[in-house]
Amino acid sequence: MSCDSFYMWVLLSHRLSPSTPCYDNGPRLEVTAVKQLSKGDSSNTYFIKMLNHLGTHVDAPNHFDPSGRKISSYTADELIFSKPTLIDVVKNVGELVLADDLKPYHDEIMGSDLLLIRTGIQRLRDSDPEAFMRKGPCLSVEAAEYLRGFLGLRALGVDAISISSPLLREIGREAHRKLLVGRNFLIIEDMDLLGKPSSFKKVVVAPLMVEDVDSAPCTVFAEV
Repeated sequence: MSCDSFYMWVLLSHRLSPSTPCYDNGPRLEVTAVKQLSKGDSSNTYFIKMLNHLGTHVDAPNHFDPSGRKISSYTADELIFSKPTLIDVVKNVGELVLADDLKPYHDEIMGSDLLLIRTGIQRLRDSDPEAFMRKGPCLSVEAAEYLRGFLGLRALGVDAISISSPLLREIGREAHRKLLVGRNFLIIEDMDLLGKPSSFKKVVVAPLMVEDVDSAPCTVFAEV
């Protein structure tokens, strides 16, 4: 195999479990066995019950726009990003991601179809899940408005549980509205960006294609 044909993919999404944190300590994943080989059944099968915004998930416009697209309406081509950019904007609990934090990266964002913001708050996901769920950083309305100006940008991803925070709920809601309402835009939340490379060749977002829901859990792959 030549060097030119070598490639590697990494996961940018978390695996789901009953301990997966949920925004503002909301309902957790429930897994119930229907059949079990250990009990003499013919196979293993399970019921899986979960909030559609649990774990790594993608918000489609319908999350805040009643006439916006639902995630199941997206085509494969729309879920592949060939110009991703990752930036480090380090934030602590309860802090805002400001437009001024993003402006130094103007040229990089201008050429991107997907912006990934690594705040570093993911470090609390295991060590202090209560803070991660309830006190995370929040995207400011001004930052959301700033990102609206990049016409080629089709999606935003963050390592926080949401671009909103229970501490700053209304600001977070308005930031969601700025990015989603009346637009064809996606927001990927609770991503696994810790220790990952600083650049990617391609990112693929693979949501559960469940009809009649706004958004869905997703698996995110990146080519490095």
